[in-house]
Amino acid sequence: MDINDLHPPDDYSHRFFIWHEWIQANGPLTTENVFDYFATSMFYDKQSNNQVLRMQTMHTGQPLLNEAEELKRFTGVEFAVVHAQPPTFFIIHKRERISPDNVRPLAAYFIMHNRIYQSPDVYTVLSNRLLTAVNALQSSLDTLRKHRPDYTPRTGFIWPIRDTALTGEAAKKQDETDEPVSTDEEHDLASPSSKRKAANKQQNNMLLFNAMRTTAAHSATSFTSRVHPPASEGAPGTPASGVGQRSSATPAPAGPVQNPSARAPTPQEVAAVKAPPGAGKKKKKRKP
Repeated sequence: MDINDLHPPDDYSHRFFIWHEWIQANGPLTTENVFDYFATSMFYDKQSNNQVLRMQTMHTGQPLLNEAEELKRFTGVEFAVVHAQPPTFFIIHKRERISPDNVRPLAAYFIMHNRIYQSPDVYTVLSNRLLTAVNALQSSLDTLRKHRPDYTPRTGFIWPIRDTALTGEAAKKQDETDEPVSTDEEHDLASPSSKRKAANKQQNNMLLFNAMRTTAAHSATSFTSRVHPPASEGAPGTPASGVGQRSSATPAPAGPVQNPSARAPTPQEVAAVKAPPGAGKKKKKRKP
C-alpha cells in the first residue's frame, strides 16, 4: 500500500527532520538560532511572512531586532517560537495572522534533541487510539475463539474457572515430590485439553444414552397398554369397552352410541327371509 493513501503529500506527521552537519557547524540550539535551523527543514513554508522579511533584509545587512513586532505589519501565514527549553526542547507554531492582535493557529511543531516533528491533530490521535483498541479487542476475541470450551447439553458453554492459589499449591507439592514421570504420563500432562475433551465427550455420550433409553421405555409402555387394555368392571348390561385406556389426559372423541341388543343379521337369516323361487305373482295369459 502506498504511503500517500494514508497521508496526503503535504502531511509530514509521519516524518522527522535532523541535520547533523548544521548542528556541528553552528553549535547546540538556542533561542537565537533555533528558527534558522527550522527554516532548513521541509516543514518551513517559503511563502510565509517570515521569508518575506528575510528577503527584505537580506541585502541590507541589518539583522531583525524584533521579528515578532515586524510580523504584526503583515497578514497571512507566519511562524513563531512559542516555547523554548534550550538546548533540547522547542515548540514552533504555524499560524495565520488576521490582524495585529488576532492570529489563528494552523499547526504545531516541536524540536526534541535536534529532531523536528510535526504534532498530530486531535483527529489523528483519536483515530490511532481507537484503531489500537479495536485491534487489541480483535486479537483477544480470536484467542478466546481458539480456546472456547466444548458444548455440553446440560451446561452449554462454560469456561472452567481455576483457583490460582490451589494451582500454586499443587505446583509446589509437585516440585517437592520430584518423582520421575514416565513418557506416557508426560504426554498426558502435556495435553490437558485432550483429556478434558475426552471427558466431555464421554459425558455427552452418557447423557444421550440415558435420554434414548428413557424415550424407548416410555414408548414400550404406551404400546403395551394399547395392545393389552385392562379389564373394566362395569354395570350389568353395559359391555366392556374394546379400546385400551388412554395414557393421555385428553378425552377421546365421543362416538355414536349403539344399542347393545341390536346386532347385524347373519347371512343365513338373510336367506331365510327371502321368498321361495316361483312364489311371486303369476302372469295372466292374454286371450287370443
